[in-house]
Amino acid sequence: MKLSYSVKLSQSLKLTPLLQQSLRFLQASQAELDELLEEYLNDNIFLEREENDNYIKQPTGSNQSKNNSISSDDEYYNIFENQAKNKTLREYLIESLGIFSFSERQQIILSFLIDAINDEGYLTETFESLIDSIPQEPMVECKELEALIKLIENSSFPGIGARDLSECLHSQLSIIGNENKIIQISKSIVINHLNLLANKNYEDLTKKLNCSRDNLGKAIKVITALNPKPGLAFKKNNTNDYIRPDVNIIKDNGIWKVHLNEDEVFKLKLNNEHKGYFNDIPEDQIGDLKEKLQEAKWLIKNLQQRAITIIRVSRAIMGRQIEFLEKGELHLRPLILKEISEELDLHESTISRVTSNKFILTPHGIYELKHFFGSKIYSGLGKTLSSKAISGRIKDITDKEDSLKPYSDEKIVLLLKEQGIKIARRTVAKYRDKLQILPSNQRKK
Repeated sequence: MKLSYSVKLSQSLKLTPLLQQSLRFLQASQAELDELLEEYLNDNIFLEREENDNYIKQPTGSNQSKNNSISSDDEYYNIFENQAKNKTLREYLIESLGIFSFSERQQIILSFLIDAINDEGYLTETFESLIDSIPQEPMVECKELEALIKLIENSSFPGIGARDLSECLHSQLSIIGNENKIIQISKSIVINHLNLLANKNYEDLTKKLNCSRDNLGKAIKVITALNPKPGLAFKKNNTNDYIRPDVNIIKDNGIWKVHLNEDEVFKLKLNNEHKGYFNDIPEDQIGDLKEKLQEAKWLIKNLQQRAITIIRVSRAIMGRQIEFLEKGELHLRPLILKEISEELDLHESTISRVTSNKFILTPHGIYELKHFFGSKIYSGLGKTLSSKAISGRIKDITDKEDSLKPYSDEKIVLLLKEQGIKIARRTVAKYRDKLQILPSNQRKK
């Protein structure tokens, strides 16, 4: 065997402890932040709680998922390092993928993909929407997304990362080693005939599958044993948890103003007696004490920066959703990350993660900040609408329908057209599915 030497140059960005802490705070929900601050308070003698009579201490064990952040174009955050191990779905995915070696481009794409997977384990964004959102040159291609989604599916629980129920169930069936006739029938059902199964149209199923009723029954038994929401295995329900708004917005003299919810903030400050500590310890221990003091100062600075960033992003979002504030959910306007990113001079991925698990109290209820982002839908009548607004209108229509005569998708198309919204029937069906609203024949009572 011939031995040889080679020299390889590579670049990587390492985050300072200050930036790591800043990212950790920024990605945390308020409940998670409280837990982190309790740990720092118990571990650092230079910290003490700042009195806040209105602060309500929350129970531990929050199940909110943690999200990473990128603070600028020049500060790239490796998503596979420095994660808090709370075993949410997101953390599980990052841990599972951490054994692989990825380029910086792939890591950024993966971070967006993971953020787009909801608590149930489904990829909620279309490839087109993701391509528009991911700030990469050259532009991300579908084949890159497909390859990384396949890797997510193969590295995690079967079905996680699927785009719909059919894909989720098929992914679970695909790992069964003994692919006998029953498994083949099961796969055919989940790929092509889920509607017939949902409608319990067993006669048509046996004809289309060319199988016996007995084999159909066995296949159905296999399918019903699958997990339609694999991501919920990581959801830790806590009856003591409730949503706490980070910010609120009120109308003051005709102007909408966003304020930090001070009542919910866990505040820390430097202990006034900290200087005296240096006089009471041996010289060889002063270095450790100085590190703790610096850590305390960094922590307080990062908490202030977190609050400033949340306020800035919230104000920018609400400034573009005035019609929602005045009229409600059905009047959300289209909004993409790039608009807020350019206004605030922040990385798009930073905006994405700042708005995760951060909530705002509005006149119409409490909303996650990420809720206000939605893709554009061209109505065909010269109007540009938010996908969220269209979903809201479809839900409003079905909520008000006669349960004995529920509206078909075609009828909903006509009703939307009367409201000045012209969209195709398949678009209605897509948003109805996302809202988990059954077809008209299954809604009938």
